[in-house]
Amino acid sequence: MILSDRDIQDSLSKGRLGIDPVPKADQYSPSAVDLRLGDDALKQWDPELVEQAGVENTVDPDRFKFGDLARRFLKDLPRQSDGSYIVPPHKFVLAITDEVVDFPLKGKLAARVEGRSSIARLGLTVHITAPTIHCGFRGRIALEMFNLGPFHLRLHPKKTRICQLIIERVTSEPRSGLKSAFVDQRNVGGRR
Repeated sequence: MILSDRDIQDSLSKGRLGIDPVPKADQYSPSAVDLRLGDDALKQWDPELVEQAGVENTVDPDRFKFGDLARRFLKDLPRQSDGSYIVPPHKFVLAITDEVVDFPLKGKLAARVEGRSSIARLGLTVHITAPTIHCGFRGRIALEMFNLGPFHLRLHPKKTRICQLIIERVTSEPRSGLKSAFVDQRNVGGRR
């Protein structure tokens, strides 16, 4: 069951859900809450660094550690003079939400992160896959974004509403907490 704006606000007030900073009234739609782009640098994979390191361009998803790759091969997307970022057409970038979300086990809530249609119509996919935010997760949400459109897109940290959180009820309190390298993450590399 998807929570309405009223249910989301009620869950926040009762501690079943946490969002910090608390969303403003204009961030709510009837069945979701918008999250804003974080102030940390947007990151992109740097093929030159990979080539210089002599690393084979094949990654085995069953054996790699994301944090190790991120530290070695991600670079900041340049910031513009006004503090914004420009995402060029046909480029993949990693970003993070400004808000820290908290889904305590006792709250029996989980969520899906989805893009916003206004941005999608320009060609920006947000959170390409793995949209589930599990019960027990706490942290900022890393966003995998790809600009499929023909335009350069200017994104403003702490201002651009980049995605929406659709919150759902979990039928019972999970038996154990979430075991993920990304719990309590503060940046796209998953670092705490």
